[in-house]
Amino acid sequence: MAEETFGWLFVDFVPLLYDKKRVARQLQVEMWLDLTQLVKELGIENLQNKQDAHPAMSYII
Repeated sequence: MAEETFGWLFVDFVPLLYDKKRVARQLQVEMWLDLTQLVKELGIENLQNKQDAHPAMSYII
């Protein structure tokens, strides 16, 4: 098992060893799903019906 081709993915405090391509892809998906940067750029972050902007992530292991 070559160490160069693997990377760590943390789910809460649980470390998981995955292929670096999969770790990079997961990071891209999470960044794409995170709308906080878009909300800041559009200036709509101070809405009256503001919900929790950072819901807790939970994965089933």
